[in-house]
Amino acid sequence: MLPNSSAFAHGFGLFETMHCAAGRLHFWRDHWQRLTQSARHFTLAAPTEAAALAALRELVATFSPAQAARATLKLSLVKEASEPTGSRLYVYTRPPQPAPASRRLLLDTSCPIFERSLLAGHKTHNYMESIYLLSLARARGDYDTLRVDSQGHLAETTTANLFFLKDGRIHTPSLATGILPGVTRAVLLGIRELGIEEGSYPPESLLAADAVFVTNATSGVQAIERIEGFTGQKTAEYPADSACLTRIRTVLERARAERAVKLI
Repeated sequence: MLPNSSAFAHGFGLFETMHCAAGRLHFWRDHWQRLTQSARHFTLAAPTEAAALAALRELVATFSPAQAARATLKLSLVKEASEPTGSRLYVYTRPPQPAPASRRLLLDTSCPIFERSLLAGHKTHNYMESIYLLSLARARGDYDTLRVDSQGHLAETTTANLFFLKDGRIHTPSLATGILPGVTRAVLLGIRELGIEEGSYPPESLLAADAVFVTNATSGVQAIERIEGFTGQKTAEYPADSACLTRIRTVLERARAERAVKLI
């Protein structure tokens, strides 16, 4: 990537972060569909799905047995040429990033997500804000920062989608808040037996929640045990495990197995 390319100079690109275990790539079609939908939106030319899979298989073939057992694979489709659709797809791997022991979130309303941004709902390389907020959270000893949209509704953390259990129903913020349409989120929403509801929720909804968890492609389902930063310095605590979380993890693992693509 050249310094004068739009990808380098402007962060003009899209990416996907995918989980691979025992040589099987989880939710490949979902990741590829999200990437190519955004590519069409931003007029970036993507290679064929077959070419992308071939490149991933070539990459995984170089892995040691330990690497192949569990790996994080990434795609980056970036603008490189001067032509409107000039682009290149990079296929690479990322070292394991173990989740911190903390399961605490800090609610931050000082830098809301702008749900009407042209980038809202797309996984772009304009990720500095999220990574900076995540670094502040980890420096505090928190798991992550919980964000709101410009209307003050619950949105997502810097790296994961938010879910909470209340009155026997599972809820998650809607895409209207400008959140990323996470692959794991979409998979769970598509499982009718879970009956997950989307909506717009004030942060105070979490004060009466029975459980809170966050999801992303690499970490799966992570229980949240404490949230701080509510108005009036209120805090909320939740169980580290519950029947709801067990059920969610079970159906997610089943979906992973059913929708995995074999790479080796």
